[in-house]
Amino acid sequence: MKSAFVAATFCALVAALSACGSGIGFRLSISINAPPPGSHGQVIILSGVADLPAGSVRTGGTPTQPTVTCQPGTFSMFWTNDTNGTRGEVFAVWDCPADRLAWNSSAIPLAPGANRITVTMVDATGSAADVVSVTRD
Repeated sequence: MKSAFVAATFCALVAALSACGSGIGFRLSISINAPPPGSHGQVIILSGVADLPAGSVRTGGTPTQPTVTCQPGTFSMFWTNDTNGTRGEVFAVWDCPADRLAWNSSAIPLAPGANRITVTMVDATGSAADVVSVTRD
């Protein structure tokens, strides 16, 4: 379990985990940014990168087919805050032709004290999750 204090102007936390149960060394990175100005520490946004889900296809980029087309495999990502019972989606984009997804959560409401937040990614072959603890003063 990792922890971060929201009272700081900016704090970052990077956590690596095996992703998607594919058997390949995929890693999911999570970085935590402090709440936006004016939020008074009541919310936090998670963001990071994840390797491509199983079934992702990239075509093109050759002299005969110069346009690169990318279609990620089927997956879902979401967050849960065990402390206050809230849950939300994570929005991911494949910045083709990169070999990873960039993702951001919606604003996660924080309860006073320690908040246990789990980010989960699920694809056709399995899932990966990581937990962070964020303390709101």
